[in-house]
Amino acid sequence: MRAGVVLAQLGGPETLDDVRPFLFNFFVDLIPDNIPVPRPLVKPLAWLMSAARAPHSRKLYASIGGGSPLRSQTEAQAQALRDELRRRGRALPVYVMMRNWQPDTAGALRAARDDRIERLVFLPMYPQYSFATTRSSLNELKRALASAEYRPDVTTIEDYCEDPDYVAALVDVTRRTLRGYRSDPAEVRLIFSAHGLPLKYIERGDPYAEHVKRTMRAVLKKLGHPGPAHLSFQSRLGPERWLEPSTDGLIAKLAAESARAICIVPIAFVSEHVETLNEIDIQYAQAARRHGIEEFDRACAVKCHPAYIRCLANQVERALR
Repeated sequence: MRAGVVLAQLGGPETLDDVRPFLFNFFVDLIPDNIPVPRPLVKPLAWLMSAARAPHSRKLYASIGGGSPLRSQTEAQAQALRDELRRRGRALPVYVMMRNWQPDTAGALRAARDDRIERLVFLPMYPQYSFATTRSSLNELKRALASAEYRPDVTTIEDYCEDPDYVAALVDVTRRTLRGYRSDPAEVRLIFSAHGLPLKYIERGDPYAEHVKRTMRAVLKKLGHPGPAHLSFQSRLGPERWLEPSTDGLIAKLAAESARAICIVPIAFVSEHVETLNEIDIQYAQAARRHGIEEFDRACAVKCHPAYIRCLANQVERALR
């Protein structure tokens, strides 16, 4: 059977004009799991919410150059994965599927159908499984297949939160950043910052928080950092209860405890997002300075790190076997 790989990612607006339609797609996906409204009201409510949120979000994206780099970085990861698989003797096409933006799920499936792909490996660009990310993207894939005259076999990779090569990539980018600190390594506080999640997801059985902890433990074991390490969650949206502690709250707490050097590790982000480029690099950096933190930096996302690409290739080969 002719096989192909589809990389599943959230997506992001590429220009400031894209911000509102991206938010509309995002809220259409978000509302059914979070707001008890009849199905016919989902899109009107998403339209209202995206209109209200768009001015603030445009400012965030303007601060990082006018758009998200997520599509270009995911396409670069797809090309790197193609190259790695080809090097291993597997000339497989790799498609990009954005949950809330372009290329969307239907577009990725059309490309696979045109290439006469009979077996698809669903590979999420979310190392830690969550209902809000992996399950949502997989459900969208199933919906698109149900309405299309195309029936490939689908093999699903659900998570790889402790994959040794993924962990090695995280360790390497963290070590590179730590080498730039003047402070004694034992005095540098590591904050592993993951995207937050409403607590009701965890209460419904979402394994995301445990997967993040497993990744953190694996990284710390290999990293051997002598200083304290903490886990926190960022990007809270709305008034409901979310995973704690918040990253900004933890920064303030550590500063009050006389910490003077903090290194952020964006543990659940494999590409740069507005959450890393604005929320961490601008908002949290400014907060750290206000609280008296003398050294504040973060590790970059793993992006096309060779070890991460090996991780993806290994996952694909295991799925095909």
